[in-house]
Amino acid sequence: MTYYKVIATVHKVSPPSSQAPNQPAHVVMPCRMYNKGDRIVFEDNQINIAETTGALCLSLVASMIPVLKAMQRSVKPLLDEKKGVERHDSTQQVAWFSCPDAERPVIFKIERVPQNVPGWIVAEGLALKNPGKRIHLHTPNPTDKLRGDQENLWEKYMV
Repeated sequence: MTYYKVIATVHKVSPPSSQAPNQPAHVVMPCRMYNKGDRIVFEDNQINIAETTGALCLSLVASMIPVLKAMQRSVKPLLDEKKGVERHDSTQQVAWFSCPDAERPVIFKIERVPQNVPGWIVAEGLALKNPGKRIHLHTPNPTDKLRGDQENLWEKYMV
């Protein structure tokens, strides 16, 4: 099975517009959390903070989880039964996603990049080889050293 890193890149930050007829928008400015080109990198059920350039909106991340889970795993191509050939399914490579803000949505292009071996598989193997030992393996986080997390095995096993 192939596993993927998923990258969500801001494609468009929409201006406010009312969704109710004859009513003004409830907000007056576009989303201030994201700019075009910002990206959020999801890797091994984590957000790779070191590669992420945008903010983290909890509403966005929560609503995006089903798409992320599907795009992190390999999918068999759909077959065109009449022609007997694979049908192009763009969600296997790229998906478009809108944040749940109805009046000023941010549109994301979601792409997936093949990953050699997911970190959770490496961590499981290390844990089986070292029973009872604490395994510290996660995507690099700039605050690791501030928190005293000196033994992150990510660079040793994943890079």
